[in-house]
Amino acid sequence: MNSTNFWHRKVFGVRLFELGLLFLFYFVFGSAYFMALYTTSNGYAETWDNTTLDYLLKAVFTIPIWWLIFRKLSGWKIWQKLVLNVLLLPVYVIGWQQTYYAICNAIGWGHLDWPFAWWDIYIPGLFYILQFGVFHLYDYYHKLQKQQALESELREMALKSELTALKAQLNPHFLYNTFNTISASVPPEQEKTREMIAQLSDLFRYQLKASKTDLIPLAEEIEFVKTYLKLEKARFGDRLQFEFEIEQGLYKARVMPMILQPLVENAIKHGIAPKIEGGKVLIKAHKKEDHIHFEIEDSGVGLKKNVDIFNQGIGLANTQKRLEKKYGTFLEVIENAFKGVTVCFEVPLV
Repeated sequence: MNSTNFWHRKVFGVRLFELGLLFLFYFVFGSAYFMALYTTSNGYAETWDNTTLDYLLKAVFTIPIWWLIFRKLSGWKIWQKLVLNVLLLPVYVIGWQQTYYAICNAIGWGHLDWPFAWWDIYIPGLFYILQFGVFHLYDYYHKLQKQQALESELREMALKSELTALKAQLNPHFLYNTFNTISASVPPEQEKTREMIAQLSDLFRYQLKASKTDLIPLAEEIEFVKTYLKLEKARFGDRLQFEFEIEQGLYKARVMPMILQPLVENAIKHGIAPKIEGGKVLIKAHKKEDHIHFEIEDSGVGLKKNVDIFNQGIGLANTQKRLEKKYGTFLEVIENAFKGVTVCFEVPLV
């Protein structure tokens, strides 16, 4: 096995490289403490045993606090974590001291008596501040690296999207003029065809706009999806029904463009189209705390066994990746109780 891969293996979510650094940290400070005790106690035989017990207990008391701060409450702001550290400091120090003294008394080892026992409060307190200061610095460094990597990937995705858009936009005005020419050539008695051409032109216009902006009002995204559904309705006829349930106060919220249409298209293509009788697509959006919760529900054929829904096309996979990179959220696919599938996701309310 490659040595680099070995050190990046994880144990309980922690890389072996990080555990090695932690062991080295404890070894260095434990050795320094041992030398201090040894030289001041004239080579007291049990000094190494005391040091081992001392730092083993420190590690035992550190583990649950580390897990609480950097795993369970990892989403807390830094000032909240600092306040929590202040509250946990006396718990750590007193807990360590009383446990250490109790074990020493039980096995007949010596320890400091009052008033010198204050050193066993002062020194562990300093050690707590030092080690958790290092933990916070490392956590910040690690998150900064991830953020920089994420920003780099987003820039790369944006560049690819821009290049793709440029390829598709060789001359958008020519495209619109062509649509208008075709529309003008349609006889008056085929007004329905003229409307469909106008709707298709609107779709291209929105896609062009979407390629030039990161966020767009939800009202515009909903209008785009409605236009798309009208075109699909012309294709499927009565086999396709659709409905919107959008909370009124959300229309001005800003979302990524083209975030709903791929999911709606997926619902029609893989859910509604395979059914002879067709089905219905329901698009919902409501406020959930400081997020917008979206649901795209269809009454189609449902999930097929042993089929990865994210590999059925680029729509779901691309939307999943965009949500993950932009907001850190994910699509949730739920099979409805009776028939069809519901795809859910949340984005911050801005």
